[in-house]
Amino acid sequence: MIMDNQAQALVVMQQLKITDHKPTGKLAGFKSLNTSVEKNEYCTKMRAKDSICRSCYAANMEKAYKNLRVNIQANGDMLSSRILERHELPRINDLAFRFHSTGELINEIHMVNFINIALDNPRTRFVLWTKRADIVQKTLNKRSLPDNFKLVFSNAKIDSKDIKPPKHFIKVFTVYSKKNPTNAAINCHSKCQDCMICYSDNDITNVRELIK
Repeated sequence: MIMDNQAQALVVMQQLKITDHKPTGKLAGFKSLNTSVEKNEYCTKMRAKDSICRSCYAANMEKAYKNLRVNIQANGDMLSSRILERHELPRINDLAFRFHSTGELINEIHMVNFINIALDNPRTRFVLWTKRADIVQKTLNKRSLPDNFKLVFSNAKIDSKDIKPPKHFIKVFTVYSKKNPTNAAINCHSKCQDCMICYSDNDITNVRELIK
């Protein structure tokens, strides 16, 4: 019983680790909450397919940086294992915040915890990039998405023609090869803080970026 109490104490003391992005990168000026792609079964399966996931930069970063790997794996374990208590939710003071600059939804619990973070920080606009429309739909069949939480569907297909966002999503984000065979009009060029297409209210439903 003593061991059980100690284990519970360790869980309560654990905190989600927020990533503060470098000033030189695309996400300069942003913070994000991330999870592991190496421990995510869906990500592993997708990297074996003919999809954008085969060029996953997050997997390479996770292998290269031990501290990053430890932190985001712990985030994933914490977010997907149980509904977090309110005192465990991070306090976010930013105008805009990204869920998953690396990582992917693991299960419905994970999505519920993101919803609760948004509810607890009503002055911040949260945006989640995800391919897991299935998890989103199942979760939102049971609860509502807060007004300050927006969803961007991350298209697994490279060089895809524009598609309609799935239910509950406001945009589709697609990556194009340098050949760009569909002659898609690229509208994601610069740092997010200089653009804000994905974080602001507008009529753009398809966001297109050339592969790095």
